[in-house]
Amino acid sequence: MSLFEHLKLIEDPRSHINLDHDLVDIIFLVLAAIASGCDGWQAIEEFGNENLSWLRKHRDFDKGIPTRHSIARIIKVIDNEILLLTLFRWANSLREASSKPLIAIDGKTLRGAVNQHGAKNALHLVSAFDTEQGIVLYQQDTQTKGNEIATVQALLHMLDIKDAVVTFDALHCQRETLQQIIKAKGDYIVQVKGNQPLLRQAIEMQFQPHWDNDGVDILSVEADDKGHGRKERRTTFQIPAKLPQALAKKWPSAKSLIAVERQRTLKGVTTINTDYYLSSLPLDIELAAKAVRQHWHIENQQHWVLDVTFREDCSRIGDRENAKKMALFRRIVLNLLEQHPLKASKPTKIRKAAWNGDFRSEIFFG
Repeated sequence: MSLFEHLKLIEDPRSHINLDHDLVDIIFLVLAAIASGCDGWQAIEEFGNENLSWLRKHRDFDKGIPTRHSIARIIKVIDNEILLLTLFRWANSLREASSKPLIAIDGKTLRGAVNQHGAKNALHLVSAFDTEQGIVLYQQDTQTKGNEIATVQALLHMLDIKDAVVTFDALHCQRETLQQIIKAKGDYIVQVKGNQPLLRQAIEMQFQPHWDNDGVDILSVEADDKGHGRKERRTTFQIPAKLPQALAKKWPSAKSLIAVERQRTLKGVTTINTDYYLSSLPLDIELAAKAVRQHWHIENQQHWVLDVTFREDCSRIGDRENAKKMALFRRIVLNLLEQHPLKASKPTKIRKAAWNGDFRSEIFFG
């Protein structure tokens, strides 16, 4: 199904006396404007008026472009869950199949929302990110970061995670979350920190004999990285999980333990830090190292791009419902930019979309 065929499935909640502008037209206008670098209602209105002839190549726009206030009102009345499901269903239909997807799940607070509503009421979004293809699979909002655990469990129900490896930070080292993944026939790698002190201690103790032997007797793989004046050597180790009986009962799906040692040199000073992970994966050191390393793609390929390229943290949209919808539109556009074959950065693609209607059409229609 095409983009427009998907959008036509969204029920228009407006009364018959307020239907001057077609709902599909308006959603397409907003997506096209964001893909061209617009970040607010006024900019979207200006984009529409300047590019009306291009828009009419794809949709009717019989009554032209509505005012920025009308655009905001029309977007606000759309049911958020239906819009979310529709757009991500379309976006995921464009995704290439993978035998073993690596899916990172992480939360992000919109700082503009913090400034407008205060930290306790800030808009916090949890995203599932395909780290190999660089696309957002789904997002779910939560009232605060403190509600993120329950939000992630709800989000997992919306994803097809069969045969996937799902990676989390330590907040989500929760038995219910991990069992949910196993029931869905997926696997997990989750960081273990002080919020699970007994588990963390047991993992450290199981690795200690190997540390005493310099780690030469266990599976390991090394990788070097450098940039911004720093050098980092990352060594990943993996051993079978042999937890004490009580912990084995609490974490029955754990098959392996992972340690990642990072030796970092910056300005002549070297530091060494070791992180520990629990996993349902059997011993496969290459896959374990790749999944842990790529978990951070959600930070530098999604969060960073949203803040730097789309200026998400600077967004001043005060209405919470529209802030959620604009965040959704940005992530859909981020997917489209990632999937376009042009070998260029996302800022370059956005500039090209702003200048070139043919390129903008390629982003949406191939």
